[in-house]
Amino acid sequence: MGEHTAEDRDGGVRFTGASFLFSMEPKIIKAETLNEESYGDTKTAKILETPKFNIAKVRKTGDNIKLGYDKESDVAYYVLEGEGDAVIEGETYHLKKGDCVFYTKGTVYKHLKGLTLLAVSCPPFNREKRVYVE
Repeated sequence: MGEHTAEDRDGGVRFTGASFLFSMEPKIIKAETLNEESYGDTKTAKILETPKFNIAKVRKTGDNIKLGYDKESDVAYYVLEGEGDAVIEGETYHLKKGDCVFYTKGTVYKHLKGLTLLAVSCPPFNREKRVYVE
């Protein structure tokens, strides 16, 4: 296992670890520059994409959302606004602003109407690698 460090190099940040290595420049991403994409009752806006992870804002506008799992990504969701239900492995849980939920790859879940979430996926989320079971 390697030592975990964060170093400043040439004005950028370099993160190193056992299996984690990438370089990127510091950046500010303004909300008004985000473009929301629609996938039915799920609206997403990509915030940051790197080779190792991505961050997106996800809005659930209806309950017509399919239950499924991610084949490759572990995902953490933080509730930015609203409240609503999450169905996780067949159980229903109520989430509200400030709650956080983490799913390892292979966890069957869906989020329902009323939630605005910040999603962090590692490796980066790929819609083509999500498997729907309903």
